Amino acid sequence: MTAMKPRPMPPRLTAPGLLFAVLLLGGCVTQTVKKINNVKVETAAVELPQEQLLEVAILPFEPGVPDTMKEQEAQNISPAVREAESKYIAHTLRQTLQDTGYWGATRVVPAASPGADLTIKGKILASDGETLKVAVEASDATGRKWLDRTYEETAAEYAYTEKLPAGSDPFQDLYSRIANDLLQQRKSLNAAKLKEINRVSELRFAADLAPARFGEYLKTDGSGRYSVARLPPEGDPFLARIDQIRSRDELLIDTLDQHYGAFSQNIGKSYQEWRKSSYREAQAYRELRNQEITRKILGAAAVVGGIYAATTATNGGTATLGQLGVIGGIYGFKSGMDKGSEKKIHAEALKELNSSLGTEVQTQNVDLDGKTVKLSGSAEEQYGQWREQLRELYTIETGLPAAAPKPAAKGTSKGS
Repeated sequence: MTAMKPRPMPPRLTAPGLLFAVLLLGGCVTQTVKKINNVKVETAAVELPQEQLLEVAILPFEPGVPDTMKEQEAQNISPAVREAESKYIAHTLRQTLQDTGYWGATRVVPAASPGADLTIKGKILASDGETLKVAVEASDATGRKWLDRTYEETAAEYAYTEKLPAGSDPFQDLYSRIANDLLQQRKSLNAAKLKEINRVSELRFAADLAPARFGEYLKTDGSGRYSVARLPPEGDPFLARIDQIRSRDELLIDTLDQHYGAFSQNIGKSYQEWRKSSYREAQAYRELRNQEITRKILGAAAVVGGIYAATTATNGGTATLGQLGVIGGIYGFKSGMDKGSEKKIHAEALKELNSSLGTEVQTQNVDLDGKTVKLSGSAEEQYGQWREQLRELYTIETGLPAAAPKPAAKGTSKGS
């Protein structure tokens, strides 16, 4: 009988083998994105009738800044940059929608307006030059929800080079997807639904200024949706005056929208440079993190292996090698810690790129029927002051009370 040969044992993973395996794994984390402006936004082939165009109000996005400084530092978030981004992102979305030809006046507004046909708001969930992630909500004047989704886009490899077309945004695909999704919702509504939205927005604006006079023309259902209870009489002089005031309101909104446009243009170059630096910092940060982890793992493994070799050595040479392994492992671990310090330097560099991003609106004097109204503070504060002036004007002219009536029961008429 022939003796069976012993089965060969699998080769033991030596220290060089372990090093190669870890480095191989560490080298497989890089992902290159090679597309940009891949999503085509749908545009109108012909000019649409005015009655089919809905006016859009876009609020500055919530910055999404954590409450504590510790959380901000952990996530590499600068409040100053996020505040600037909140307006820049809203304005870029405005431009995308306006250019499609499917919408009426599209403006960035400091606060929700009851006279808007469609209101869009959002929140920045992540933004580091490499990735942009936002949550977006959209509702029309009747309270119908159009959109409640999260959008995410990764910048292309050449997004911050001369290869990017002039005037393009590294995350344009994100805005294009939002625009296309909104358009799909609009296309699902017939002419009667579009007209209903227009009427409800008009009556909500009127009821916001004079709820005692116009609140009865609106009603809400159990879900808070608005609808027209009945229409004001033909030639109602009070409604005619509301229309004039609404035109004045739109003029101020246009002024504030221009402010947001000018702001976005003014910070455009600085913000693009911040994005470019942030993009590179994010890549360097990730690479250093991988190197740090790899070196610490290898260092710790070398220390353990060296101790094992030294304690189980049968001769002096093996013991010496074990001691060298311990020393080398400690050095590798320290090298990983040094990489961690370098990573912190990169994180600090991000914070030094925010000084050029300002947000204040200049004080402005606005003529309101021969009376000069001074508006000061932030855009939100100025718009709030303006709305109070409009209410006072309507009360003085009509003698009707501006105080809101008691909330109506569900299914009955109700003001804004």
